[in-house]
Amino acid sequence: RSVIVYSLLYGLVVKEHTMDQAENKMEPIQAVERAMQILEIISKNGSMSLNDLYKELGVGKASILRLTYTLVQKGYLDKDPVTGNYNLTLKTYQVGSGALHNLNRISLINASLTELNQKTGRIAQFSVEDDGMLLCLQSVGSQSAFLSAYTGSGYRSPLYCTGAGKALLSTYSNDHIIESWPALNVKSFTENTITDVHTFLQAIAEIRRQNYALDMEEYEYGVFCVGTVLMGNVNQPLGAVSLSGSSLTPEEEQEIARILVPEVKRLSRMLGYIADSHL
Repeated sequence: RSVIVYSLLYGLVVKEHTMDQAENKMEPIQAVERAMQILEIISKNGSMSLNDLYKELGVGKASILRLTYTLVQKGYLDKDPVTGNYNLTLKTYQVGSGALHNLNRISLINASLTELNQKTGRIAQFSVEDDGMLLCLQSVGSQSAFLSAYTGSGYRSPLYCTGAGKALLSTYSNDHIIESWPALNVKSFTENTITDVHTFLQAIAEIRRQNYALDMEEYEYGVFCVGTVLMGNVNQPLGAVSLSGSSLTPEEEQEIARILVPEVKRLSRMLGYIADSHL
């Protein structure tokens, strides 16, 4: 990993020199050098606190705090909101050696799905938009007899009446949704399915406000779902993560959203997402 870290340094560590000194004198910029040391130390040791970094570097905590803050803001580090520890994000790998393409994103997503399933007892899914439909790529959790194949891997379902699908649609502009509405072949599956585009846009506004979407038996009776968007390193949706079950009271909705949204935000950051416009 040190090769990856040092490659981040390339082109940044040279001070300004006069023309006649440039070939013979190159000195590292101290702040950049220390920032690279922080990345290298965390790459070797894993999750570290500010105090851990202080002990390793022997640099003032105020200086380390400024450096870690900058690295978090630029997307190279993720700060755990509970422990305060710092972890490398995938942006480090991307910038360093293009290793993002070789990393197994699916394994990271699967780890989050497993954790969500364990915390909530609901089927956790990762789905993507595919040719105007929602395609479930991963599904973690026991298949209940009360839940259909809709919650299984490889199943395709409409975007406009599923939690994950509506979350993905919320990332588009209203104009785009209106233009795309006819191509979605909208029809009623239950009495709760929204088929009017203007009513649907009202629901989309609420999704954007609360950062998650609901499927309240809109595709199939007896299936309830909460979904939120998973963003990637190019600040575009990778897909959506959702939790499905056979009930969803207001209290259950609040509890699931409290667990789901922060976890998917964390996963998005680990996949290199920087901005927070959709999360």
